[in-house]
Amino acid sequence: MHRLLERRELSSITGHAYDVDAVCDLGYARYEHGYPADLLATVLDEARALARTEWEAQSSDRYLGLRHLRAAHEAIPAVKTLMHDRDRLRALSELAGTELEPYPITRAASHINFYRPGEVPIDHHTDGAALVELIPLHTAGPDRGGSTLIFRGSPERGRQLLAQGRRLACEEHAAVPQRTGHAVLMQGRRLLHTAQPLHDGERITLVLVMRSVAEPWKDGNSLARLLLDDPLAAVHDEWVRDQEHQAARFRAAAR
Repeated sequence: MHRLLERRELSSITGHAYDVDAVCDLGYARYEHGYPADLLATVLDEARALARTEWEAQSSDRYLGLRHLRAAHEAIPAVKTLMHDRDRLRALSELAGTELEPYPITRAASHINFYRPGEVPIDHHTDGAALVELIPLHTAGPDRGGSTLIFRGSPERGRQLLAQGRRLACEEHAAVPQRTGHAVLMQGRRLLHTAQPLHDGERITLVLVMRSVAEPWKDGNSLARLLLDDPLAAVHDEWVRDQEHQAARFRAAAR
């Protein structure tokens, strides 16, 4: 990982000095990632090929209206290589201030998102897993890939406003640019966020999902949430095993 470009603490975004559900103090950080250009080019080429199959079409009308490929590391070996790279995980853990590990549920562990002009890219949401790394693989057009928009306030307050029929204006968000060569590490489970709509061009983003080694139970991916995207047979056994792991870690931490 190279030069840090921007960092914001969670409390500076939400306005709450302490968040019992957070795994660390980080809200988000943006940095020059330094990942191998040839590896990312391979991921991009294979993602585009997959996007021409029915896989993308089947995922585009699922949860949050997001057009994406799930379990990208299973289809693209280069994604798995980056996902488990020890130097990457060590650097991100230092940045977050807590040890991170790849998310253990295969279907939810990595995605490739496609953002296209004229589309509502994704609804306001919080992530299921604790942290994600957003790595733009390709950006084009005058919007230069746009930005991730993070609501300035607690996710609970943002959801309350949305439930009341209130539109969250652009100025109520922090805009985090998404540029090739850069990446963003974000504690998305504790930040209500969306993506800036693109007027022209596109963005293709690799998303690598992580959680806290010390507090794996801080996880919003219930089985019901996973089933909004995935068939039961694809997630059930891994989810049950992970619930047992989370419970064991919680009991050990409570001693």
